[in-house]
Amino acid sequence: MTMPLQHPQAVFSGAWGDTTTGAWHPVQAVVSAGIVTLWVASAAGDWTQHFSVPAREITVKSAAQRITLVVGGRSYPILADPAAVGRALGFTSMGIVGGVAHHHGYGVASDVGRGVNQVAAANAFSARGGGEFLSAVRASGARVSRLGYGAIAAIGCGGGAVVVFVVLAVTVAFSL
Repeated sequence: MTMPLQHPQAVFSGAWGDTTTGAWHPVQAVVSAGIVTLWVASAAGDWTQHFSVPAREITVKSAAQRITLVVGGRSYPILADPAAVGRALGFTSMGIVGGVAHHHGYGVASDVGRGVNQVAAANAFSARGGGEFLSAVRASGARVSRLGYGAIAAIGCGGGAVVVFVVLAVTVAFSL
């Protein structure tokens, strides 16, 4: 007796940015029975099915806290924590202001803040089902690519460490 093929099921919850209004809409990407469905919440709280396609007809790209579903040449980026984007811009601005004002503490605070923000976004991705969704959609036949947090963290932490080292070296050199 053979068992029928059991397709995995998973849900990734996040937010989809509307490029025309700049608003974020709650979404759920669902993979079940080999079908990927994108549900979008309206301002009234109603859920609308945006598309539903066989997994083999979709490409899934993921980096950091984002999963992008590509269907028929159109991309649907979903963020686990859209507030992380605003926080990242704020920390970057802090670093720029610190550099212009020659205030090294701002630069260090900016680097630390970006690192903490990255960890928070990674936790949101995990808590909202990102890893499970990627595994399930891959097992259902979709093409999946992922730039994992290890590589992103290494790039971010390595860059931050270099900045801190350079700042310390310059500070010591000018102190002598």
